[in-house]
Amino acid sequence: MDWATQRTSSIARPHFTRHGSDMKAIRLLVILFTTLVAAQSLWAQVTLMPLGDSITSGDNYGDNNAFRRVLWELLTGSGYDFDFVGSLQDGNFIERQHEGHNGWTDAQIAADVYTFLEVNPAKIVLLHIGTNGLNTNPADVERILDEIDRWENDNTETVIVILARIINRQGHVCPNPSTTTTFNNNVAAMASARINDRIVIVDIECGAGLDYQADMADLLHPNITGFSKMAHNWYAEGLLAVLPWAEAGADQRVAENEVVVLDGTGSADPDGELQYLWEQLEGTSVTLSDPTSLEPVFVAPAVGSDGGTLVFQLTVTDSDGFTHNDTVNIDIDDVLITPVADAGLDQRAAEGDIVTLDGSDSYDPDGTITNVQWQQVGGSVQVSLATANLLSTEFTAPAVGGGGGVLTFKLTIKDNDGLVSEDYVYVTIDPIDPVPPTGGGGGGGGGCFIGTISD
Repeated sequence: MDWATQRTSSIARPHFTRHGSDMKAIRLLVILFTTLVAAQSLWAQVTLMPLGDSITSGDNYGDNNAFRRVLWELLTGSGYDFDFVGSLQDGNFIERQHEGHNGWTDAQIAADVYTFLEVNPAKIVLLHIGTNGLNTNPADVERILDEIDRWENDNTETVIVILARIINRQGHVCPNPSTTTTFNNNVAAMASARINDRIVIVDIECGAGLDYQADMADLLHPNITGFSKMAHNWYAEGLLAVLPWAEAGADQRVAENEVVVLDGTGSADPDGELQYLWEQLEGTSVTLSDPTSLEPVFVAPAVGSDGGTLVFQLTVTDSDGFTHNDTVNIDIDDVLITPVADAGLDQRAAEGDIVTLDGSDSYDPDGTITNVQWQQVGGSVQVSLATANLLSTEFTAPAVGGGGGVLTFKLTIKDNDGLVSEDYVYVTIDPIDPVPPTGGGGGGGGGCFIGTISD
């Protein structure tokens, strides 16, 4: 197997060859119409059919889950959404459906696989068959693939076949050859020649790491440990060769108002192009520059003093309609903004006037003003402020003498984050002009006299 692509999850993804199939229909004559309708409605989902004999069904071995439960857990644990389909149910997990028929040969599967797909259409078939009636001839496996091809042509659909090199008998030691090994070699050669089909060959015989003594329940069937190894091999060598991978990038920590770039460049698909969709799941709503791009941009919103977290999900969809998603957290730190003190416009007043100092235009952009203090810091005459701890206060303009005077006041505010701001205002005090004296005695009355002064 050519391991070609390495995911960030540390699971290598192999290339795969394309192969095909054809089918024939029989049996299962007693199938409810409602089942058929329900199965057809699921075609839009990613459907997977485990197909084979008792090694697929798991009947009477361990917990009756075979490899299917562990495989389901691997898929869902990695963010994939799959629906296992089939007419049979075994095991103790939600996706128990399969087409693993106890004691069936590859010829029997070939006879019924068309009907299986008619009833439960599948985008992916996991095929492990050949243990019963084992010989070295792959002809009946080829008939299974031909029947899958026939169903594809009749329904204008594509089915990807994950084809196993089947497990060997108890006591076998890899890589010692056996009848099973020869059968597997012949099946692999036949499948590789089907260049128009989509087939991934998975080496479960020796590639899954089965210990053919410790991992076997009997001559032909794995125990729970053996089934688990099979599941991991189906997943790593088979399914990851056809499934897309979403990578939403590393979590980020940014500040308010910072430009943030989401990074989906780690996403990949082994056999085609991807479509991208970013969605915000949690946090203060923001607008993405282009939710369908690899690297959309947004501006980090304002958050409270405790900060905030935005969660985004990236969903990728490949040409088969297979999807995968991943999430990323963007932690936003609160940026503390200093409040703005505004002591008002400079003023002019006369002695004795009531002067109002007005700091009501002061504000805090990211919180509240918690403390206010007015203080006279300049002027020859000290005044008394009525309410020095409020934004608005008053005083009486003092007498400043004939030349007038300027009083300077400082407004200091503090916000709920403990940040301080100051501003100054100047009040010019004008003196009140004295009443000019009136002249004494007799006439004149303010007129102008011109004359000659004599000795």
